[in-house]
Amino acid sequence: MVLPQFVASALTAHLNTRYSATTWHTSPLSGNPSAKNGSINWRRCPEAFVGELKLAAWAMINGELRPTFVRERQRLRSRVSAGTIVSTVAQWMNLANWLHDRGIRCLADCDQAVLHDYGQHLSTQHTVRTSAQAVLAALVRLWAYDRLTASPAGIGRPPWDEFGIDDYLPPASSGGGENQTEPVAEHVMGPLLVWAMRMVDDLSEDILRGWAEGQRLMAAGRANSATPEGKAALLAYLTPLIEGRAPLPTTLHRGRPHFAREYVQGLTGAAKSQMNTLLVREGLVAAAAERPGGCPLDVPVTGTIAGSPWRDTLDLGETDHLMIHLGTACFIVIAYLTGMRPGEVLGLRSGCCPDPEPGDAGRTGRHVIHGKTFKTATDEHGNHNSAGADRDVPWTAITPVVNAIRVLERMVPPGGLLFDKAAHDVAGRRPGTGSLKLDTMRDRVEAFIAWANAEATARDLPAEAIPPDPHGAVGTARFRRSLAWHIARRPGGLVALAIQYGHLRTVFSTVTDGYGSRSRSGIHDLIDVETARAVADTVIGLNEHLAEGGSVSGPAARRAIKAAAKAPRFAGTVITAATAKRLIANEDAMIYDNPQAFVLCHYKRAQALCHRDGVRDTPTLDRCVPGCGNIIRTDEHAVLLRERAGFLDKRVAFAARPIGDRLRANAARLRDLADTHDRTRITLKDTT
Repeated sequence: MVLPQFVASALTAHLNTRYSATTWHTSPLSGNPSAKNGSINWRRCPEAFVGELKLAAWAMINGELRPTFVRERQRLRSRVSAGTIVSTVAQWMNLANWLHDRGIRCLADCDQAVLHDYGQHLSTQHTVRTSAQAVLAALVRLWAYDRLTASPAGIGRPPWDEFGIDDYLPPASSGGGENQTEPVAEHVMGPLLVWAMRMVDDLSEDILRGWAEGQRLMAAGRANSATPEGKAALLAYLTPLIEGRAPLPTTLHRGRPHFAREYVQGLTGAAKSQMNTLLVREGLVAAAAERPGGCPLDVPVTGTIAGSPWRDTLDLGETDHLMIHLGTACFIVIAYLTGMRPGEVLGLRSGCCPDPEPGDAGRTGRHVIHGKTFKTATDEHGNHNSAGADRDVPWTAITPVVNAIRVLERMVPPGGLLFDKAAHDVAGRRPGTGSLKLDTMRDRVEAFIAWANAEATARDLPAEAIPPDPHGAVGTARFRRSLAWHIARRPGGLVALAIQYGHLRTVFSTVTDGYGSRSRSGIHDLIDVETARAVADTVIGLNEHLAEGGSVSGPAARRAIKAAAKAPRFAGTVITAATAKRLIANEDAMIYDNPQAFVLCHYKRAQALCHRDGVRDTPTLDRCVPGCGNIIRTDEHAVLLRERAGFLDKRVAFAARPIGDRLRANAARLRDLADTHDRTRITLKDTT
């Protein structure tokens, strides 16, 4: 069905199907290792239309639209991705079913008038403009590809292609797209990142060592030959357990305990035949179900949780789950601390993050990650490139990300995918090739959260439990959005969990190098959008505070009042990356909240004290300097300053004298700032 020149990956070439098949697999068209194995099921299509639609679908899969046709329609590409092919054919089938219900049995009878009626029908079915546009574009493709087949069916030209599309679309809305993804709540992201980094940095060595020992025992148990020594060792190991009615070594299989025969064979050197004889004679299968016990592994345990050893011994029965959780922890660390899209993370390969060499491109001393992009990959003709494209500029990796990659490289073959399905499907239960799929990883993130919460409960660490997120499952797509949110809105808060390991914010605010460079598109666009949204919230909040009679103080108080008066201009604004850049460039409009420093910042580049190496478009809020001419304080800040001072006073009683003196001095300084606000504050009336 797919011609050889369009097969994107040898891993999925075997899934290519015949033209006559009732199911067409589109996996051979995609080189994205994390993409789902898509298919077109012709059983969903009315029999009268199958032949005609198959011809058009084959032309779309193995051909391309004429350059002149595409040039006149900027929204269309001459070739599209495998996923778009599946969704496009699905829309063709929807049209066929609609026609069938109205007694139409061939595409030749579907003229422009019929398509007008169908377009009107679609306008009542869709409320989101972008999704309606996609459906109408799919039907334009049907008309175009039908004309390219060896035997055109003769479907009419869609009227929206000839006379305009607006009459067939719902009103424009701001919904949809990556920028509408909710970030993971900060009280969820904090402990989740702690557990993921703990798994990678502190527990991975134990897990990998336990997994290797378990695999060695199982392999040895299957390969042992029958010897008198093996039989003697088997009897010496099991006889005391049998006679003392002690728990027997078991593993869980589909939730039920089973005697761990291969573990025992590997431990004692006994052969399978010797083990089976003893199993039958002593009734060990039934006894193991009644008296299940563990399968401890002879490996050292060095990892700790909250300062205490996390296990006395590792058990064979938990190594599978721990390996899955370790891979998931690596995914969380990489996805959150780089801002990559989930598919880009799953497409990384072993060796993608080499150690920097002196004098090389890694002159900054930082690790960089080389990988592919799939969402925006195009070929030299501007068509979607299903195999992905190498990124021109690599990602910058901080230490926790490098650690996660090094752990994954120990789990997969050299040069293999870091999330290779064969390596990460430790139970070997699911067929398939490539990397783990997005839905699998989504489930594993939720399983990791459940495991971390169970560990926190068992160790009486309620503060380290991961609470439910108010917007539902954490999933995979929200990490990228969350990083932008935390950098823009909590510069000195929970993202400090990463800063202490590798100066994440420094990497993202570098002007000429690093993943957050202003010269690049990608995650920095999301950061700009989040920054603009945060500023909009801050300006609106300040306007409401002043309208209710509140007051402000500080060197920038008067100009902040003027800026807040313009707050209504943000109402109903759809903040895109381009809009965000324009807002950030307007110094008069930008007021930043810095809750950790108890100030607002009406940023003026020329007088900012937070930049030691030149001026920038935005402040560095985790480097706020007292006395800066951009500072504003509100009445709420004064209250928070006094509350913080009271907290420090309480700590004095439990601190050594030198530390207590510093805490006392800091508390006095905070109270002095609050008193200064009370003496110098002004209100909206004072400026008018």
